[in-house]
Amino acid sequence: MINTNNWTIRHLRRAASLKLVEMTAGTPCAHSADALGMPRGSASRTMWVLKEQIPNEEIWREFETAVEQIACILDSDPNRINYADRRRAMATWEMPQAAWTRLCTGIPKMARMATQNPLIGTALVWSEVTQAEHLQCPPLKALRQTDGPQARGVGDRVAQFLTPGRQMAG
Repeated sequence: MINTNNWTIRHLRRAASLKLVEMTAGTPCAHSADALGMPRGSASRTMWVLKEQIPNEEIWREFETAVEQIACILDSDPNRINYADRRRAMATWEMPQAAWTRLCTGIPKMARMATQNPLIGTALVWSEVTQAEHLQCPPLKALRQTDGPQARGVGDRVAQFLTPGRQMAG
């Protein structure tokens, strides 16, 4: 029986990325994490969580087959998106406070957010444009170096938008 939760999609995305690097570089999962700029602990935790949620070997093989199919599609697609270029291009971009306020104005669930840190908007846009986890957003990573509690608050607010089970009004 599969035992999923609100974080399963995030773990599946991480695991797929790890598997793709593993297939390409022939490295074990921990080294694949290094290549992706992902902490090894996050990679290990993802694999452990998924093994717990998907104990059925047949379903796990289906996941691995799906990752192999993704690799084939990527290999044959001459117009694939270079997300590394997008991450480099977005590395220093930050949403201005005025733009964040305008974005939040008139949206009932966002009204209170307008006065909060525009880094929330930066991380949301960055993660969508780069298709990377919001925690890898360079300005958010920089904030974690100087102000861990504020960075955790921003990260938690972003997670509310990205994880349906955590979304709440206002």
